[in-house]
Amino acid sequence: MKTGKSVFKLAAGLTSSMTLAMALLPGQVLAADDVVIGVFVPTTGAVAPLGIDMRNGYEMAVKDAPKVKGANVKLIVEDTQANPANSLKKAQKLVIQDKAKVLIGGASSAEVLGLGAQADRLNVPIVTTNAQAVQVTGEQCSKYLFRTNPNDAMVAHGTAQLIKKRPDLVQKKWFVVYHDFVWGQSNKAEFAKVPGVKIVGEAGRPMGTADWSSAISQIQSSGADAIYLALAVGDDMPGFIRQARSFGLKQFLLPPLGMPDSMLQALGTDGPALVTGGLFGSWMTEDTNKEMKRFVAAYTAAYNKVPGAQAIQAYAGMRLTLAAMNAAPSLSTSDIISALERTSIDTVIGKLAIRKEDHQGTVGTFMSESVPLKNAQGGATVGWKVIEALPWDLVKVDLAQTGCKGL
Repeated sequence: MKTGKSVFKLAAGLTSSMTLAMALLPGQVLAADDVVIGVFVPTTGAVAPLGIDMRNGYEMAVKDAPKVKGANVKLIVEDTQANPANSLKKAQKLVIQDKAKVLIGGASSAEVLGLGAQADRLNVPIVTTNAQAVQVTGEQCSKYLFRTNPNDAMVAHGTAQLIKKRPDLVQKKWFVVYHDFVWGQSNKAEFAKVPGVKIVGEAGRPMGTADWSSAISQIQSSGADAIYLALAVGDDMPGFIRQARSFGLKQFLLPPLGMPDSMLQALGTDGPALVTGGLFGSWMTEDTNKEMKRFVAAYTAAYNKVPGAQAIQAYAGMRLTLAAMNAAPSLSTSDIISALERTSIDTVIGKLAIRKEDHQGTVGTFMSESVPLKNAQGGATVGWKVIEALPWDLVKVDLAQTGCKGL
């Protein structure tokens, strides 16, 4: 794999030798005074379901808050395919050609970390609403990088709270199935730190794995009665679950952050419920959250499906970004960075702000279980029912433990 610097040089060469097409949202025409925000998400490839949900959430946020300092906000969306080199090339295009004031997206931690390594050259704030690897706001923290979603350590803290509530889970023997790349490795390591967890085996596989039979064989011979799924929520996770069911595995399944609701529908109700302590957000909180109810109705009308957790986090993160841009004295990079550090807003997932010292969003997680639904909006047949909201103060990582040495 190329280093961040060599990838940047390659991307620079590409942008200097070819003309890149502008990817405006349908029906948009860019005016001279429009405020451009560049969106970098995978809309094709293995994790496209995440990227599409994120894009939809960003679009809804701009529909609800369409102006920055009196000018129209225009989103320009680039498909990264969750590939770090491709993400850097698209980020350069968004900044240099499209004059984006902010970059937002990052379904994959690897692509966000790749951009972070070249952030001083891009020289715009980079906001991720999905990347979870601790390093993003930890060892590789940067004045340019912001994260508005929970990180892997926070998700692990949520899992620990779940295990406290479910003493039967402490007694289980866990097998960890993980994607063998930066996010899967980070998530696996954080799960191993949960007090009382006994891990009896693990199997790492690359993204795009179609046949999980060898991992399933390892699980069967390990004696495990519970499986932790540190799998990126693309096509691989439901693929593993379906194949495990076909092999007769009945072990308790714990995904670290849940699955997009579209994937829950694909799995259906055939099998045991999934439980998580690290869900980003659930549309089913609309019963007690008026703002969520309004958002879900608008989202379902626009996309004919309920919003998944990634769409919810994207909406909240974009609303914070727009509020900061409006609060900034100017749209210079330094002013937007300063505004992001001090802006706090109420969102569909509660109050959201940025911790100035490491640029981690002050958000919580949700303890949830998948439940079958009847006659639900958007054709939903399964949904994440929130058992308990876990606030920031309960799941946060103390600054001294983040690995961030200063911005």
